[in-house]
Amino acid sequence: MTDDREHAAITAFAAAMCEPDAPARIRDDLPTYLAEHGVDPADREILARHREQLLVYRAMVHSRLRGVIAEYLPRTAAILGKPRLQRELTAFMAERAPHSVYFRRVPGEFLAWAAPRWHLDDTLPAHLVDLASHELLDQEVHDSVAGGEAASGLPLALERPVQLDGSVRLRRYAFAVQRSEDPPTRESTAILAYRDRESLRLRLLELTPRAAALCAHLLAGAALQTALTDTCTDCGEVMSDEFLAAMASFLADLGDRGVLLGAAS
Repeated sequence: MTDDREHAAITAFAAAMCEPDAPARIRDDLPTYLAEHGVDPADREILARHREQLLVYRAMVHSRLRGVIAEYLPRTAAILGKPRLQRELTAFMAERAPHSVYFRRVPGEFLAWAAPRWHLDDTLPAHLVDLASHELLDQEVHDSVAGGEAASGLPLALERPVQLDGSVRLRRYAFAVQRSEDPPTRESTAILAYRDRESLRLRLLELTPRAAALCAHLLAGAALQTALTDTCTDCGEVMSDEFLAAMASFLADLGDRGVLLGAAS
């Protein structure tokens, strides 16, 4: 088979997996379907003998992808229900399809595609995107190649940025989806997520507005002095003794958790 013929056959196979009307068209007239996708006549004759296998394979692919999404986003999948999740996956496959070769990456790709749609859909709970994003945190933090770095050995200094563990993620939600309430309370929430150094499990720390603002500036690479000043501005506060004491206590807690690793080198 020439490169062009092989490319056409692969393209047709991918279309059979992704196009929403592919099952009906394959059942009705597979040779024409293949011809419309540029498959060589000789290859069409061979492939046309395998209509049922092609349909079964498509069903298997869609089922496997739905299963992975439901595994990583169980509460989200339960809210959608199986029929809606099937429709969402069909649309996802048609409009984008997974780019990663790893199944575990598919839920994140699916959510990135689905979130704008769900935000505009009044038939879905308003907290659904926050919930799905939170459910993906475990995978994101667990799979991060960063994390577990050695401490810098440098004491904190106002003029220097700080070193944070590479697994740290800061998330902001409009709903308190990290709690057990169902449905969750509409409440602006900030979460610091990181991988525990001993258990390697996801750990979550619910942040005050002050702590969240400070973390955002530190994660952006700001020097400690600048981060503290900008946090005051963000929160409409002055640089008081009480503020500094609270932030010092927060930074100490991050150090105890193995999240704050000293000043950046």
